Amino acid sequence: MDEDGKSGRLGLQYDLSDSVMTYITYSRGYKGPAYNVFFNMQPRDTEALKPETSNTWEVGVKATTWNNRLTTNLAVFHSDYDNYQANFFDSVAGQVVTRLINAGSVSTEGVELDYALQATGKLKFSGALSYTKARIDTFACPAGAAASCNVDGKTLPYSPDWKSYVRADYTIPLDNGLDIELGTDYSWQSEVQYDISQNPDTRQGAYGIWNASVALADYNSGWRVALLGKNLADKSYSPMLATGGNYVYRSVPRDDERYFGVQLRKDF
Repeated sequence: MDEDGKSGRLGLQYDLSDSVMTYITYSRGYKGPAYNVFFNMQPRDTEALKPETSNTWEVGVKATTWNNRLTTNLAVFHSDYDNYQANFFDSVAGQVVTRLINAGSVSTEGVELDYALQATGKLKFSGALSYTKARIDTFACPAGAAASCNVDGKTLPYSPDWKSYVRADYTIPLDNGLDIELGTDYSWQSEVQYDISQNPDTRQGAYGIWNASVALADYNSGWRVALLGKNLADKSYSPMLATGGNYVYRSVPRDDERYFGVQLRKDF
């Protein structure tokens, strides 16, 4: 197959002052034709998929204030995808069939905010907050699919509406040139669906993960040793859920439960 595609990015920037910058960008994305290569594909799934294209607009502002101690970034975006390529699980003659299909048109829009604040010489805060509305505008059901495949207006897989992150770091200088570093962070996200067919068994509820660390560092010599505590609230979650027959398959991440560790680092 011979196929040409175009992609690129165009942007304009305007400085309101020495510390505040605004911008607007337009991006064109392209993903070429694709073929089904699943072991259980059907004869009708041998034709090439159409290319996927996207158009994205983003408007934002970046500011550095309070004597360069506070950095803030804010962005608003909107993206449209045509001939969106996605995996689709369907039942044919009682068997689950995986298909790569041109799912139709989807769109994402939202707002993102992140910041970093050097509150004192020893204390630093940082964080981020985002809201993303990712929806299936029109879904092209593959030939022979069940009527339940109509998911127009539903949530795009792997796209929680809300995500947030906060972190605090505190450094204690010692007289011998060493530093004690205390750090903690918390990340949270709202409910997420992992299956484009909106299977209720592949929905992960909202969850948050809390981590912390204490470290001893000598940056003159280039070494750092840290004691880490991950998922201190012992919150179980899954970054991927899938179904097959009467089973639900669950991906288990490393920090699915509370654990502790030691990290050594040496810079040369």
